[in-house]
Amino acid sequence: MRKLFALIIAILYISVAYAQPRAVFMGDSIFDSWDSTKHGGHPQFFKNNNFVNCGKSGEVTAQMVARFQRDVIDRNPDCVIICGGTNDIAQNNGYVPNRLIMKNIKTMTKMAEQHNIEVILCTILPAARYPWRPEIEPVKPIRNMNRRIARFAKHHHRKFIDFYTPLATKHGALQSPLSKDGVHPNSECYTVMERIVLSTL
Repeated sequence: MRKLFALIIAILYISVAYAQPRAVFMGDSIFDSWDSTKHGGHPQFFKNNNFVNCGKSGEVTAQMVARFQRDVIDRNPDCVIICGGTNDIAQNNGYVPNRLIMKNIKTMTKMAEQHNIEVILCTILPAARYPWRPEIEPVKPIRNMNRRIARFAKHHHRKFIDFYTPLATKHGALQSPLSKDGVHPNSECYTVMERIVLSTL
């Protein structure tokens, strides 16, 4: 009986450990497309590394905050990788100043850390223009946001992923071989991003 009980406990432990993701990726379409072959993504990257993709296309950071409990905390991952803000700058839900974008990122950070989930903060990917909002000039706001994110991560001793520097041209655009529309990564771009993520973890 004791052996049977011990076996049941071991099976339950393994099941829980397997169900608990190593990392949850919280973001917008940049992450959403990452596990979709239709958009040049690599589903095996998530499967092979026990990662969960919780990117939602089109979302601003306030929407990410609203679902953070369900999509991140309830999954109880080892860490959460947060990358958001470009849709705020694109004004998908109206104008949002960078200080409020940063406030939302800080809110998600606090929520995760209250549940002992390690936070990894990412820069916003470069973009010189948004095809769906051509009147907006995003280079300066993106650079400003990335300085804010980097400063916050450094001052509070949190892990930080710089996607921007290796992907950007000197003018702040996403390098043309890495994207079809100048905003969303293609397969080659995701390969670069995957190396950066794995080296950070």
